[in-house]
Amino acid sequence: MKKLFYFIAFATLVVACNQTPKFTITGNIGGLPDGTVYLKQRIGSEVVTIDSTKSSGGKFELKGKVEIPDIYIVVFGGRMQLPVFLENKVIQMKGEVEDLRNVSITGSAGQDELNALDSQSAEVNAKMKELYGKYSEAKKQENMTEVSLLEKQIDSLDNVQTGMLKNFVTGNPNSFVAPVVLQRIQYGMEADEIQGYLQKFSAEVLKSKTSKALADRVTLLQSVAVGKIAPDFTMNDSIGSPVKLSDVYTKHEYTLIDFWASWCGPCRAENPNVVAVWKDFNAKGFHVMGVSYDTDKAKWLKAVASDKLTWSQVSDLKGWNNATAKLYGINSIPANILLDKTGKIIGKNLRGEKLREKMTELLK
Repeated sequence: MKKLFYFIAFATLVVACNQTPKFTITGNIGGLPDGTVYLKQRIGSEVVTIDSTKSSGGKFELKGKVEIPDIYIVVFGGRMQLPVFLENKVIQMKGEVEDLRNVSITGSAGQDELNALDSQSAEVNAKMKELYGKYSEAKKQENMTEVSLLEKQIDSLDNVQTGMLKNFVTGNPNSFVAPVVLQRIQYGMEADEIQGYLQKFSAEVLKSKTSKALADRVTLLQSVAVGKIAPDFTMNDSIGSPVKLSDVYTKHEYTLIDFWASWCGPCRAENPNVVAVWKDFNAKGFHVMGVSYDTDKAKWLKAVASDKLTWSQVSDLKGWNNATAKLYGINSIPANILLDKTGKIIGKNLRGEKLREKMTELLK
């Protein structure tokens, strides 16, 4: 009888183990070179390798277990990658390496939600692509009237698309896809707006790494909110001399930290506005400190000269790994932060006429 009891207990344990939820990703990507396929996940600012396997004849398989459904990245063929919403299901990836945008990913309920959102966005994306083409042509021809009109049309479509995604986030607080979508649209959001979305998520959804990364971003943005003292930093100028932020703002009534890059079209379009405000208010105590997210020094300095940026300029030439990006939580440019003489932050992202209006108010 004891032997029968132990046999039944063992058999029950084996069945329980076999029923432990696991995921399987099967890939069939035509034209994919034989090599290593990686499963990775972005955790905060780092991309971490979770697992890897070998591909042969365009086919590969990844197996494992996830505690919380979340977005991951399948990387193959060097730099080629596809985001996949991973949960403990059998997930299939089918398509051609020459057309990754249209690779089919099925088997995950969360991926189905993302696919549905992408389908809804497809028409808007097509219109935006068409407008960007016209915008580039108008810029080449220096047709500024057309450029201005197209910018407004692009902004309008962007607002439509962002609004749709925001509606999904607020309407699906129990979906593990909601923080993934919020991560897509949080660029330029301040702490209170992101926190407002997070507060509506269920306790389980808040356990995902994407939710935790968003919560960490809220904490970071709160540390550089209006009213806080700007974190000090030292960075080299164009000739390699160190420039300390606090040494700059204590010498002027107001200092604008201007985050930009030579390769950033909207930054270059904004530069004339900053130049005009600097010319009108510099003698009254307004100063600018440019922080470039360039990696190529020659292109950085060429843009400085071309745009007539005569104020302080610093860069560590590390692109998005710029130390100030992490310190200030800057994840989109152009961006700026206005400081008073004590280093207190008194304004953020003051562009175009908003910057002029603010300086007129402060330096009447």
